[in-house]
Amino acid sequence: MQRHPARDALQGVLPARNLGDAERMASGTAGVATLLWAVRRGGVSGGLAALAGTAMLARAASGYCPVTEATSAKPAERRIAQKQGWRSAAAVVRSVTIARPPEEVYRFFRDVAKLPRFLQHVQQVTAIDETRSHWVVRTSLGHTIEWDAIITEDRPNERIGWRSVPEADIRTIGWIEFRPAPGDRGTEVRASIAYEPPAGQLGRLVAQLWGESPSRQAYDDLRRLKQVLETGEVPTPAMRRADADAAMPAAA
Repeated sequence: MQRHPARDALQGVLPARNLGDAERMASGTAGVATLLWAVRRGGVSGGLAALAGTAMLARAASGYCPVTEATSAKPAERRIAQKQGWRSAAAVVRSVTIARPPEEVYRFFRDVAKLPRFLQHVQQVTAIDETRSHWVVRTSLGHTIEWDAIITEDRPNERIGWRSVPEADIRTIGWIEFRPAPGDRGTEVRASIAYEPPAGQLGRLVAQLWGESPSRQAYDDLRRLKQVLETGEVPTPAMRRADADAAMPAAA
């Protein structure tokens, strides 16, 4: 079999194709037509059209579309949705190393009233009993939504699992694992979270466009958790500005 070193090297770098032949052909045809129109039109509108046409040609040539990627569920997400009986699922796995022992990190998580200290969009979590809690969350549009969750697994200092109750408007499941970090560096906290996006995959895309993707949220929340447990506080924008002002040399 003839080898193509350049092509083989790029296969590990370029994103995988997610468009069929018919979609690529349609995109290429539209791209050529848009470029021809841009040449005749000229000016600012023609320049913008040329950019759009070039993007469509690139889409056709590569067979990859980032919008399709954003709105398409991964195989693991499809399995989660099927198992949970959801229309679709958005899932993320994130981890962070915290310079505190697993016992301390576990105790912090187990006290649900402390969760809003690092979960940015969570306004309040109230314990109902040993396994059930009530959540109040602020959305990116300023509204609040509420639901009850139940702990499904509790292995002290190792793992906590939860899910929303069956009748909840927001359907979500997740696990938090606590593992000793190598080299006595504290605890590796691993979060695995999945939820059913409102309005299905369209809601998933809208969330990403608003910067509210579960992957980004999980990353930011775990970074805040690390700051809370290691320093006792989460720097606010005002605090960061004050630190920057204090670090500036005094004017002569």
